[in-house]
Order: sequence, then C-alpha cells, then structure tokens
Amino acid sequence: MAIYFVRHAHAGSRGPGHHDRYRPLSERGTARATELVDLLADAPFTQVVSSPATRCVQTVEPLALARGLDVIEDERLWEDGFAEDVMGLLGDLAKVGAVLCSHGNIIPEVVDLAARGGAKVKGRGCEKGSVWILEFKGSKIKKATYQSKRAISLA
Repeated sequence: MAIYFVRHAHAGSRGPGHHDRYRPLSERGTARATELVDLLADAPFTQVVSSPATRCVQTVEPLALARGLDVIEDERLWEDGFAEDVMGLLGDLAKVGAVLCSHGNIIPEVVDLAARGGAKVKGRGCEKGSVWILEFKGSKIKKATYQSKRAISLA
C-alpha cells in the first residue's frame, strides 16, 4: 500500500489576533483541495488523516467526502510535531493506505528520515498542495516520490 502525504493547500494570510491553527484556506487553496479529488481518484486508501490545523483539514475534506470517509485529526501531524512520531503513524497506516495532510516543515523531515533509512527518494520539493507518494514494504518506507501540484502520477 501507499500513503499520499499532502502538504496543505494555499491558506489565507496570518492575521494578528488569530491563532495560526485556525487559519483557513484561501480561494486558491479551496480550488486545489477540489482538484485533489480528481487527481487522487484512482488512489487506493481507506483513511484520511490530517493535522488539526484548519487549513489541513480543509485541504483533504473534499477528498474524504468523495470517498465517504471522515477526516481523522492527529496532533502528530501539526507543524510543531516531530518527524519521528509521524514515522510511527505512517507505519501504522501503511497496511491500509491513507491520505495524510501536514505542513511544509514536517513533510521534508519525514522524507529525510525515510532516505536515511534506505528509501529511494525521487524528486524534491514541498510546495503547497503537492503530494509525496510513500511506498512501503511492511511498515518501512521503500520509495518516496514527489508529485508537484501540477500533476500526480499514481503509476
């Protein structure tokens, strides 16, 4: 199985007096969240897990809705989390396939840990609304492939 690790789509500006956790997607981000439904239409997954940040949940909500799934919020995916904790979550979900949504600081750290663990890494980046496809052997990442937000190849 694979895990599709999504960076949240474009969010609105950080405003004074508002906690960053509750910052919603911008119009551009909402459009990208809708695009992900078609781009991941053939992806095999049974769970959608997200950072509790509003922008992350909103990024994967349309995808979850299209599949009849709930978005499960997990603090380990929050931007103040630790990549090592996310690796444990990934290992647990590798058996069932999942879409995860997190932040631009967590995802590259996870990919780096996977590379240090022997995973083949193809591509580089973490732009908003992009996807890393993580392929597993057991609970270990064997390959990580970056997909820009322009196209996603599931082959």
